[in-house]
Amino acid sequence: MTYPPEAPPMTYSRLAGREVSTWSEEWKHECEIAYLAGMKPDKLKGMLYGVQGAQDETARGIKAHRGDSAVAHLVSEIERYRRSS
Repeated sequence: MTYPPEAPPMTYSRLAGREVSTWSEEWKHECEIAYLAGMKPDKLKGMLYGVQGAQDETARGIKAHRGDSAVAHLVSEIERYRRSS
């Protein structure tokens, strides 16, 4: 099998509103958004913004790695994903 496959599987993307390749960046993004959208509010806040006073890398949150604008975009996409269900 070649990677990526010549004819990758397709699936429906709620965010794109159409079929996308399961090997695409669109699908990767949707999977991340679906995961985040399924989190409880307190866990989601910690995942996005970090945990106050935490020292280890895993508690810093997405904001520390990707920045404010990326987190704002994720929040927007999470809201859009939740509305699409």
